[in-house]
Amino acid sequence: MKLEEQLSAQEDKFSGQDQEEQEEFRIEDDSQANWALKKTRQLKQKRQEKEEFAQQEIDKIMKEIEMIEQWLEDEVSKIDDSIDCFEGLLADYAMQLKEKDENLKTHSLPFGELKFRKQRPKYNYNDDKLLEFLEENEIDAVRIKKKPDKRKLKQMANRAGNKLVLESGQVVDGVEIQERGEKFNIDVPKGDTGE
Repeated sequence: MKLEEQLSAQEDKFSGQDQEEQEEFRIEDDSQANWALKKTRQLKQKRQEKEEFAQQEIDKIMKEIEMIEQWLEDEVSKIDDSIDCFEGLLADYAMQLKEKDENLKTHSLPFGELKFRKQRPKYNYNDDKLLEFLEENEIDAVRIKKKPDKRKLKQMANRAGNKLVLESGQVVDGVEIQERGEKFNIDVPKGDTGE
């Protein structure tokens, strides 16, 4: 039996297996490894085709959503304009009532209330000027946000096993170094799958 026929039979066998059976399959030589790389390339291309199709469908739906959102924005804008108009008329009417009765707090009607409430003053801050003033006058009303400078700490200390140690020999508390093994990557160049 030719090598291609063997690999094709292997492919048929492999694609019909469930996950457990696939995990039992082992690559034992370069020919099988090359076949697996080819299959990986084909599957990645298939995945890309599925993703592109899905994105095209999403784009169509997004255009419809944008159209609906624009319609909603236009309709809400018209309604908001009407609400603003009525609220302006009600504010004028409430002011007329307030002129007649300076102590008026609430004017109750069947479909709502017209209310006057005293508001707290609003403080408008210019943070730059305020900060400069507080620092110049040594007024303790400045918050300082502390955060470790990890890059500088690495330069100041040395690694000892899974700990970070300062030049003085003091172990840095709050740092644990974790070893990580090699990262495995499969590089399958894009291109014609040969099918």
